[in-house]
Amino acid sequence: MDMEKLKQWMEVAKNMQGGDFWSNIFDQEFAKQFMNEQQVKGTNSGPSHQASREASPAKTFPAIDLLEGEEEVVVMIELPGVMKENIELGLNSNILTVKGKAIPLHPHLKMTYSERFYGEFQRQITLPDTVAPNEINAKFWNGLLMVRYPRIMEKGERIPID
Repeated sequence: MDMEKLKQWMEVAKNMQGGDFWSNIFDQEFAKQFMNEQQVKGTNSGPSHQASREASPAKTFPAIDLLEGEEEVVVMIELPGVMKENIELGLNSNILTVKGKAIPLHPHLKMTYSERFYGEFQRQITLPDTVAPNEINAKFWNGLLMVRYPRIMEKGERIPID
């Protein structure tokens, strides 16, 4: 099988199985290097290829859920294995920023295989409202950072219609 056919098969399997298919088959570094080389060379880099790479949930850390209600907004941020002391939360207008560092739990042991994220991270989350920092409540519990704020629905003045 020539290299071009192998690339085509890899692309088909990746699009069908999701972005992490080859990472699970080969050593992760090899798969990343191989796929990045193909992208640089311009082969198989059509619109569907780019969309599938960006849509892969494994590429985004930490994972979040954004829940909106009429009376409150809740952002759940998954930070498994990250200590509270290594997390920083910031707010600028309606942009919530979470950053920190995920440290291996057993640094004295040799890592032979890993699917978990380690290292520094930063993620910006666009909130549906502009909020003041003192309106936000954040709690860290069992690897989940729960950020919530009340929604204040101003009814305004009623204007009579003639």
